Amino acid sequence: MSSKDFKQDVEGEPLLDGAAAALSSLCLLHCLLLPLGLVLAPAVNGVADGLMHGPVWVHWLLLAAAAPVSVYALRRGYFAHGDAMPWKIALGGFLLMALGALAHDYSLLEPALTVGGGLVVAFAHWRNWSARKA
Repeated sequence: MSSKDFKQDVEGEPLLDGAAAALSSLCLLHCLLLPLGLVLAPAVNGVADGLMHGPVWVHWLLLAAAAPVSVYALRRGYFAHGDAMPWKIALGGFLLMALGALAHDYSLLEPALTVGGGLVVAFAHWRNWSARKA
């Protein structure tokens, strides 16, 4: 496909950036809701420490699901508006989320990196969407 094909297909696809932002934000929900649920469930009090962040494979699965959608949305946006900044912002966000997965066993570092990365990727898609409208 040439860049001309992408320019012609871009109109009418603002939901693509929304879907990509939502997928990358699943990490945010995972990091915020799982610990809250465990804190509020006294029945798992003894197990809560081991389950607080969930299994590490969940992080990699969410990254693997969010990355292709983000790449597709950002690529289409780039061909529409020519602004590379959403790519750079999203890359930084995905790196933060990957570092969060690598820091899985370090209590406060993992959710901080993952939540921060999810917010950065969501911002990148907002910027991509805004640049399309400009």
